[in-house]
Amino acid sequence: MVSRYFGGVKLGAGGLVRAYGGAVSRAVEGAGTVVVAVWSRLRVRLDYGRAGSLEGLLRLREDVRLCGVDFASVVVFDVACADVEVFVAWLASQTAGAAEVEPAGSVRVEL
Repeated sequence: MVSRYFGGVKLGAGGLVRAYGGAVSRAVEGAGTVVVAVWSRLRVRLDYGRAGSLEGLLRLREDVRLCGVDFASVVVFDVACADVEVFVAWLASQTAGAAEVEPAGSVRVEL
């Protein structure tokens, strides 16, 4: 952190550049980077009897993010996935085709 209490130039222009430049360099090094991707968002409807096991399986997948769960007359999972076709095929095999899927736009996901 660099604090400047005096309005003069006792450090000189070069001293100020070194002081602030060093602080900025350390801050950027410490910040790191984040990779962001745009994934498809889906709503998955499923009966209560199968919802618990499906939720556990969804949380294990790295190519799926569980964005939310709504417990109404059926359970509605709000999910983001990297590849819709792969996810829908996997979902059909896990639920014996009982899940209903509808597109819900897209969402940015930190990888």
